[in-house]
Amino acid sequence: MNDKFSLTVLGSRGSVPIDGKNFVRYGGSTSCYKILAGNEEIYLDAGSGIVQAVPKAETRITILLTHMHLDHIIGLPFFVALGQKNRPIDIYAQERSGLKPQAALARLISPPFWPLKIEEYPANATFHDLPQKNFKIGEVDVEFIDGTHPQGSTIFKLTFGGKSLVYATDFEHSPAGCEKLANFAYDCDLLLYDAQYTADEYDKFRGFGHSTPDEGLKVAESACAKKILFVHHAPCRNDDELAELERIFVARNENVSFAKVGDEIFL
Repeated sequence: MNDKFSLTVLGSRGSVPIDGKNFVRYGGSTSCYKILAGNEEIYLDAGSGIVQAVPKAETRITILLTHMHLDHIIGLPFFVALGQKNRPIDIYAQERSGLKPQAALARLISPPFWPLKIEEYPANATFHDLPQKNFKIGEVDVEFIDGTHPQGSTIFKLTFGGKSLVYATDFEHSPAGCEKLANFAYDCDLLLYDAQYTADEYDKFRGFGHSTPDEGLKVAESACAKKILFVHHAPCRNDDELAELERIFVARNENVSFAKVGDEIFL
């Protein structure tokens, strides 16, 4: 079995895709992260970043959706693997607002908004409700808890070959929520944490369902996370501004980085 375990950033922008010369290094595509774990190819969310994905021919594809807000699913109709005849693709998400994953996606990805439903693509897409307990994707252990976000969001933990990563996007901090997340993420090798706002901005956006790098650093240190990757960058924040934030937080903790499109991290 291939023992490679890696994460590639395909999209780390929050809320809405953005482009232009000032949004190149950190990227303008919305949330999507490709995980390679042995023969498994797992996508965390399907924002516009998934449009750039180049799936391997020999892997099994799984998509884990944290929630159904537009920025996290908008790239799914353009995912190249859906056009590959009979290619199995498993899609997991939590039932929310009374809608199971297939029904929720069909609200957007169907006429008159789009000519096809996902199940009408050439690939063999199978929808799954998240089970009541942890589950496996091949040799990958998948654990999950609920985050704090309007209409909810799922925080995933993937473990493979003794290494683990935690994906905590669209998470708004609170004392109880951060303690729960730190316990869930304890001793993980990589923590992806929603850092859309700065501490100075946060009060203006309280209740929007996002956090700050200051709070993320506290969680990471409490969790003894080996590395922290800040994600879900504010759409208004350009490369120079993100680079300055990264400089500030790397000075506080050398294991910090801010997600840049194309980054590949090996666990």
